[in-house]
Amino acid sequence: MNPAEISAELASCQQLPEGQLKVRRLESLAAAARENGDPELEAQVLHELSDAYEYGGESDRLPVPIGRLLQLLDRYPAEVGKHSWQVHWRLKWMTSSLIYNPAVPLPTLYRWLDELESRYRQAGYSPRPVHARRADLAEHLGDDAAAAVEMEASIAAPRDQMTDCEACERGAWGGWRAGVGDDTGALEFWAPVLDGPLKCREEPHRVLAKALLPLARAGRTADARGAHLRGYQLVRHNVSLRQSVGLHIEFCALTGNEARGLEILAEHATWLDDEQVSTMRQLSFAGAVCVLLRRLGVLGYGDTAVGSGTADSTRAGLERKIAVLCERYDTRNGSTAVSDRVARRLAREPLLDRLPLSAPARLPSRPVAGPAVPAAEGAAPAAEGAARAGGGESLDDLVAEARRLAHERHPHAGQAWAAVAARGQELPPDVAARVARSSAATMAATDPGAACLALEDAARLFGAAGNLPGALEARASAAMAKAMAGDDAGTLEAADLAIAEAETAFADGDLTPREYLAVRRARAAMMLNSIGTRKERDPADLAAAASLAESELARAAQLGEQRYQATFSEMLAQVSAWQGDQDRYRGCLADARAGYLAVGESWNAARTGGMLGQLALHGGDPQAAEGYAQEGLGCADVLRPREIASLSSLRAQAIGAQPGRDLDFVDASLSAAERWDGISEPDTLHNTFNAARAYARLRRFGEAAALFAEVMPRVHIPYDTLTIALTHQQYGDALREINRHREAATEFLEAARLIQDDTAHVAAHARLARSAADALLCSGQGLAAITAYRRAADLFGGLGDISGRVRSLRSAAWAEFREAEDDLGSTAGIATMRAVLAELEVLDPSEQVTEELEATRKQLDQMLSPPQAA
Repeated sequence: MNPAEISAELASCQQLPEGQLKVRRLESLAAAARENGDPELEAQVLHELSDAYEYGGESDRLPVPIGRLLQLLDRYPAEVGKHSWQVHWRLKWMTSSLIYNPAVPLPTLYRWLDELESRYRQAGYSPRPVHARRADLAEHLGDDAAAAVEMEASIAAPRDQMTDCEACERGAWGGWRAGVGDDTGALEFWAPVLDGPLKCREEPHRVLAKALLPLARAGRTADARGAHLRGYQLVRHNVSLRQSVGLHIEFCALTGNEARGLEILAEHATWLDDEQVSTMRQLSFAGAVCVLLRRLGVLGYGDTAVGSGTADSTRAGLERKIAVLCERYDTRNGSTAVSDRVARRLAREPLLDRLPLSAPARLPSRPVAGPAVPAAEGAAPAAEGAARAGGGESLDDLVAEARRLAHERHPHAGQAWAAVAARGQELPPDVAARVARSSAATMAATDPGAACLALEDAARLFGAAGNLPGALEARASAAMAKAMAGDDAGTLEAADLAIAEAETAFADGDLTPREYLAVRRARAAMMLNSIGTRKERDPADLAAAASLAESELARAAQLGEQRYQATFSEMLAQVSAWQGDQDRYRGCLADARAGYLAVGESWNAARTGGMLGQLALHGGDPQAAEGYAQEGLGCADVLRPREIASLSSLRAQAIGAQPGRDLDFVDASLSAAERWDGISEPDTLHNTFNAARAYARLRRFGEAAALFAEVMPRVHIPYDTLTIALTHQQYGDALREINRHREAATEFLEAARLIQDDTAHVAAHARLARSAADALLCSGQGLAAITAYRRAADLFGGLGDISGRVRSLRSAAWAEFREAEDDLGSTAGIATMRAVLAELEVLDPSEQVTEELEATRKQLDQMLSPPQAA
């Protein structure tokens, strides 16, 4: 190849993405340039090859091109010397790569550090980068004292043109402090990169990843979540930043987000077998993945598919690889510093049980061991008694536990009786009856007809066992179940008969007040159920229901049974709601909640508290609503999943209604989304979108865009067409703010398409067309932008919006002017601007028209003015 061909190919290579294809082509070019005998051209190729190694993750190979560059610089100072700063800059890279390459003996490494120091001194550069590399080596070797001395010397030395950018330097300083357990110091060094203006090609990418665990350990969980959302999008699929990707995987593993970590790993599964990258990158990524895979094993998901194997088999292979790599470092270094550091990493315990990060993710298979998986919809979490079923308790112990929970009316009583039945042993008659009664109760919600039959069987079993209270309650409940099934024949009579027998038994002293009221509640419950199923509710029926509930409430109060006072207060609250009596509804709910709390039934208090919370929210008291929701969530371990999810949504809504709490709203919304996962997809998505919008309000557009991206493919599920369009616009706004203009244009165009035929929202359509045009122009799609500007102008014109139309046309004119490749295109832009001017000049000279005339004339003059000489 001749020099011209080499230069042309070099320009072509510069357009390639980082990776092995680019590396291999540049290696071939470097060989051709060397054969050509042009030292300056060869140096140019070697500079590009060094960059490709550095940003392609193959920094271990830097010594070859940089060693050759130093030879060229020494042999051809006139030809190569004018670019000597580039050689000295890349010499830092190479020196760093040697530190983390176990194939380089320490004496060789020390010689290169001395070489770096000597060349910098001869060239008049500050020793600041040299001290930083010596600090890196000392830290790598486990000599914290020497690392501190060198790092402090680096920080104290003057900055000059060889100094790393401030963002990179602060990244290194924070890493040094974090490495010795000083999270506070690390976060202080990182602050201007995490939250401030400092940035470069690979920052804040790396710092966002490094800060994840320190932020979590410092209790700054909202900031940790934000760093993950913003940072992962920056490092995703970037081979030179695989260590950062690994840190995101590790963070997921240690914050209860194993499923999300597995999703990220799946995106980068090919990296597990990639040995082209530098040794330290391989070790770091493998270590992070092992943290995740160990967590999966602990949770019982060891058989989950990962790569070509399972979590357990992949972990075993990676641990063997890690052992080999650590041995190489330990042998080279003469210490166990690296293997000790890796061992500490692999032994880390979770920092948090659960930190909702983004849209909910679920592990792909049910665990075969480990803790119980979340209960299915409609079931309460694992019961205290049921949790013991697999232990060594005797049947008598299990029965005693079930009786205790049943007496407390605990939600887990059913699971406790199921644990008794699961033993498969012959049961005493009364215990068998209680097991049958409990089993029947689980059917009521899904199959009341079957529940009726099962309850009748249970009643017979209770009767045979001589348990009159159990038999009467089961008969009354069977009548309720039959009515719920839609079979009203004889149900009231059956219930009334059971109640009449209970009256007699109670009068004779054969029933306690509690047992008596357990039977009596059937009549009121059946009446409310009947009314509740009707489309139209007769006021007379409502009055009768209210009268019955009041009567039963008075009887319960007379008997001193707080539990049933709460029950009948709740029934009366329901009737009051149907009657539209909000004050009575609120008062009865409050009475019910107080009664449930008094008898220790926190699960029922949570339900009524949730209703009170909704009233408070709609009544303009979000703080009270939040309090009710938070109180209910405090007993989440005994609530059903849907109840927990509803309370979580209430809490999120209440927080969202309070000014200045957007960040809390993000956390509450993501928590609610997670609670709804597997129960209601619309609620899951809606809460996630709410979190994204809250981030946008906070102007944290990176986090907002990350959340929008996760759920936009399913935006049609929770929303109508207009809201879908608005959501596309909000996503586009976030993308635009982080300079992802091409993607933003796609979102704006889709939003415009959705409402283009909606005559009620022409103004919104016009604004979207304008936003799409701006994004198209910023992403280099000039011709498409011109079309969009003209479409926006037509829409604004149809609305009589003079400024909107004129400004869109002026933007189209500038796009034509600047996109022009010849004088013809430039003329088209000028013609468009003149047409705008002419359009304005015939309008009545209002203040608005006068302002637009002045702006248009000024911009036309700018177009016509000759370009200034550089």
